[in-house]
Amino acid sequence: MKRRLVLIVTLLFVVACVGLGSLGVGYLGHREKIEPIFGLGERIITRGRRDLGLPTETHVMVGRIETTYLTLRGKVYLMPDQEFRVGGALALWNDDVIVQHSRGTILVLDEEKGLIKTDLAVPENGLEAYIRLAADKYPDQIAKDYAVRYNDLEFIDSPAFRGFLSSYTFIDVENECYRSRISKLDIPRSVTSIYDLTASAGDWEIIYDSSPCLEFNDTRELLVGYMAGGRLAFKEPNIVYLGNGEYHREGLYRPDSGIQSDDSDYGKTIEINLTTGQSRHYSKGHRNLQGVALDSQGRLWTTEHGMRGGDELNLIVDQENYGWPLENLGTLYSGIPAPTEGRVGRHEIYRGPVYAWLPSAAVSSLALVEGFHETWDGDLLIGSLRERTLFRARIKDDQIVFLETIPIGQRIRDVMQVGPKKLALWLDTEEVVILETEPRVDPLTDLVIRLTEKGMAADMAETARDVLTGCNECHSYEENVHGAGPSLHNVAGRRIASTAFANYSTSLRGTTGVWDAQSLTTYLTDPEVFAPGTAMAGLGVGNPEIASAVAAAFEELYAPVEYE
Repeated sequence: MKRRLVLIVTLLFVVACVGLGSLGVGYLGHREKIEPIFGLGERIITRGRRDLGLPTETHVMVGRIETTYLTLRGKVYLMPDQEFRVGGALALWNDDVIVQHSRGTILVLDEEKGLIKTDLAVPENGLEAYIRLAADKYPDQIAKDYAVRYNDLEFIDSPAFRGFLSSYTFIDVENECYRSRISKLDIPRSVTSIYDLTASAGDWEIIYDSSPCLEFNDTRELLVGYMAGGRLAFKEPNIVYLGNGEYHREGLYRPDSGIQSDDSDYGKTIEINLTTGQSRHYSKGHRNLQGVALDSQGRLWTTEHGMRGGDELNLIVDQENYGWPLENLGTLYSGIPAPTEGRVGRHEIYRGPVYAWLPSAAVSSLALVEGFHETWDGDLLIGSLRERTLFRARIKDDQIVFLETIPIGQRIRDVMQVGPKKLALWLDTEEVVILETEPRVDPLTDLVIRLTEKGMAADMAETARDVLTGCNECHSYEENVHGAGPSLHNVAGRRIASTAFANYSTSLRGTTGVWDAQSLTTYLTDPEVFAPGTAMAGLGVGNPEIASAVAAAFEELYAPVEYE
């Protein structure tokens, strides 16, 4: 009996240690963003918040986004029955946002009801037979079902074709090989809404198969479907461009899929004529193409992944060679320079990128913005998986003028413009985000009038506004937007040193209380007296009367006011 008790106590102790250890590893993994722990933690948190009816982390991140010129407000829509499978794509039919999940489910967004499953089945991709084959014939290798994806969806309404194009990896189980495939679904012109459309897998017609059909890998993963690329772009009246990846058969870690060969469709952009069905190589020398888009001049742009650095934005020129794997700006995953025909880190022989990310940002989809806002029109939007940001690229004379970083907080899989005033994002958390612009209002507008109406002398009100204008050089008045100093949005009534600003002085962090008329007046008069050691030492206004007027202006700054 005593021995049994000792065994039970020992077992409980071991279980407790394992549990606490797992919690510790999980906490550190999520805090330090260590994969795959971080990704798993995010999925658990997202699902838990959803089940409890709480806003997800995405809701918090995109509720209000301040960009250089625009304020964006985001609404988040979760996919029903989330599977937490990465990949998938967005399409636009009239004003309806369509989502193709990486497993193939097609949904439509109703901004009142959320994401609704449609009656559209996707073309067969051979996945179920592949999983059975792998279990029976390749038990010692990895067959990831989530790596076999439906990569892109495009709705086209042109004289040449009206309907959907779906890009996906197809597995030919009988011949034990795989390829990229595009199928089309013709939609009668009498059908004007996706809600009125029903389709089975057999209703889709194959219009393109990449060649050759690639044999399964003989080590580790049987196929690396998440490096298929697969994005589509349509050019009137009848041309489709496909960014066809190399399935991680890049010639460095695995046998080359024929990236530089004219006899292989992999590592290429492919031009397909929807009228004739003919296809040709438009460019070659690419790796994992993740974004394909046309600009207002009809020119083709792509984004693609490098390895450890060297992600690229490319302007595609017909019949040009972009160098992979012979030349690139990244390194091997080990950090060792990749074999190259030219000087390491130069990209001088083959056509180089317009822009390259070092280190990698894991850039994803690509979209042109037109008729959205005068400060953005003509720019390219680029999603990011690793950096979890949306990049806005200004192009002039085929070069990038600037690349604005817009934090989203989640892995962006696809982005597109929705009508004149909206953007849509598809995230790897299986959420759709709709972003709309919000007019910006300068909080200092009419401040002098409002202060004088409350009894402040006109000259003092002018002085208070001038001081606040000077403060704006280092401090933003926008919510949660920090510069050299913390945001001053709603500072009156806020706890001292309580924002997410990272660089408060030790002295100010150790100060308790709230910013009210008295504390603001004392601090503004002489910051060093209020908080010895503050970074604002010597930058006070000196005059208590002026400081009091500025404090009163802070209290008035965000009081309700109607603007025409």
